[in-house]
Order: sequence, then structure tokens, then C-alpha cells
Amino acid sequence: MDTSEAVFRALLSITLTLAVILLALFPFQEPGSESRVISIMALSVQGVMIAIATAGLYFGWKPFEFLDEI
Repeated sequence: MDTSEAVFRALLSITLTLAVILLALFPFQEPGSESRVISIMALSVQGVMIAIATAGLYFGWKPFEFLDEI
């Protein structure tokens, strides 16, 4: 496994874990409250991170290839 794949896998696992925890908190938040708005914003950022990590793994993108040469 190269460095780029390891980074994308770590990013994906950490972000998915945080997204699941955040989704588990939604039933305990009052609709329309400030905390729910922040949770929705955080979930949208996590969704973008999940999409980037998934695309990086799927397409074999290697932005950290220079670290493999060290």
C-alpha cells in the first residue's frame, strides 16, 4: 500500500466514524436550534471529505507520491 492510499483510507475511516456519531446525535437535537444548524454544516463538510477520499481511492489518485520516494 502506498502513502496516498493509506492517507485516503485513514481519512475515510475517521470521517465515517465522526459522521455516524454526528448522525446518532440528531434525534437529541431540537429542530431549528443553533446546535442542529452547526451539526448539519459539519455533516456537509464531512460529506465532501468522504467524497474526496472515496474518489481518491477509486481513481487511484496519488497526491502523496513524493513521500514514497523518501
